[in-house]
Amino acid sequence: MKKNLPLLIPVLPYLIMTSLIFFILPTMDANSKFFTSIMLLIIPTYCFISAFIYGLKNGNVWLYPIFMGFIFFPPIFLIVEIRALIYGGIYGAVALLGMYLGSLLKKRKTNDENKE
Repeated sequence: MKKNLPLLIPVLPYLIMTSLIFFILPTMDANSKFFTSIMLLIIPTYCFISAFIYGLKNGNVWLYPIFMGFIFFPPIFLIVEIRALIYGGIYGAVALLGMYLGSLLKKRKTNDENKE
């Protein structure tokens, strides 16, 4: 566990913010159009941007998108209906894409700095 601690500490602020968003935003009325836009646009956009920033700062850490997907499971059972289970996978995949693009940009940036 002590080996993984340096990897887990940078993840905590992102996961805390993600938890707040996943628990607060879905408390809207599940039958409204605003709720659908939150689930399909706002939360995936947040997942992508936060994962991109995380990948830009920390590179590829495969636990991060998995955590993003798993954090959505408690709100499914507490707030949202079970049919929204697929969103957890979607959010994890969007986070994986964002983290991958952020880490690519970080690698390109470090390669450009090493060439100079």
